[in-house]
Amino acid sequence: MNQQNTNYVFLMDCADFSEAQVVKSYLTSQGFHPRVRDEQTRGVAPHFGQLLGKLTLEIPEHEYMEASLLMESQEKPRVQIITESGYDTQALAKKALWNAIIGCTMVPLICNFYSMMLGYRVLRHEVPLSKTSRNRLFLAIVFNSIGFFVWLTVGPKILKLGF
Repeated sequence: MNQQNTNYVFLMDCADFSEAQVVKSYLTSQGFHPRVRDEQTRGVAPHFGQLLGKLTLEIPEHEYMEASLLMESQEKPRVQIITESGYDTQALAKKALWNAIIGCTMVPLICNFYSMMLGYRVLRHEVPLSKTSRNRLFLAIVFNSIGFFVWLTVGPKILKLGF
């Protein structure tokens, strides 16, 4: 079939010119007739890339289904499941508790803020917590509350008397 009289349809958008060339070469090697929209303009004047928009790979309309199926068979799944082990959340909960205690006794507010951040990281993972981790987080909240209360109410008075 003559390529000049063929209607081209959208197949995919490419992240950059290199990806478009690799995909185009692959499809060509499989017997298809793809083209990159505005390929010559991008090759001669790459600074027009923003003006031309996304890199679009097109394919003749009659080859679309086969090329689309071929590309889908080559694509790996992009879903990635990240699991956080119970040990990590337990360690973070323990760190949060110790920082809350230190914030009440020695280093005011800084350790309390750090303890709150660690507690948030534990809760953000949304994994079931062991009873020990739950207790540690609860105690960290209690110690942080005490620390903030003491250092924000009594602390300024102590600093006034000291100076």
